[in-house]
Amino acid sequence: MKLRGGIVFGIVLLFVGLSLSPATGSILEANDNQMMQQEETIEVHFWDITGHKPTKQILELTETEWSDLRLELRKARASCYTMQEKMENQIEIFKDYELVPDDVNYEDLQKNANKKYVNRPSRKKIASPLENVIFNMICAINFELENGNTFVFGLNTFVNIIGFNIVSIHKGYSPDGINTLGGLLAQSNEPGNYTGFMFGFLGYWMGTSTGTGTYSDLIAAGFTVTTAWIPLP
Repeated sequence: MKLRGGIVFGIVLLFVGLSLSPATGSILEANDNQMMQQEETIEVHFWDITGHKPTKQILELTETEWSDLRLELRKARASCYTMQEKMENQIEIFKDYELVPDDVNYEDLQKNANKKYVNRPSRKKIASPLENVIFNMICAINFELENGNTFVFGLNTFVNIIGFNIVSIHKGYSPDGINTLGGLLAQSNEPGNYTGFMFGFLGYWMGTSTGTGTYSDLIAAGFTVTTAWIPLP
């Protein structure tokens, strides 16, 4: 009888354990979901500046989701050497998030940029006299800024004057430097704090909106008419 009592007691414990495990898992999952829900969301703007008029998509992301997406794009840039590969890798991520059509590619963007800027004045090759300073015209450009400020004019009004569809002013930390290709020079600089501007832009940009035409961080991949960047102490 004692043996049978022990067996019955063991079976009871087994069933209790099986019934508690799913319940415990449900509680832990509920806690995780609650923590995700409690995390504040931010408004991330994605601008497609490749057509006649810029189009905007608004993404409501948590800080964690936005941080993960920026890291994913940063790894995409770091995994290759050429500007074309950097931009192609990022475009593929934009496609994964259904931000751009599946038929978008770097070659078409480059052709559109050439058509848009075909009447720009001729350029002479020059070298920058200052270390880490970038000045370039009619070039591909790719960069990320964080912990800073971007002010842009023209996205909502689209005043297209001789190709200068937007004017943007930037300040912030670039984790992998500013990269440009074509135009005056193929230029890039080191990670650091920079201030800069762009006149005219064709491509994609994405950042945390802090107001009308203002962003606290930014990822830009496309082509610009004129750009300049100066390192900050």
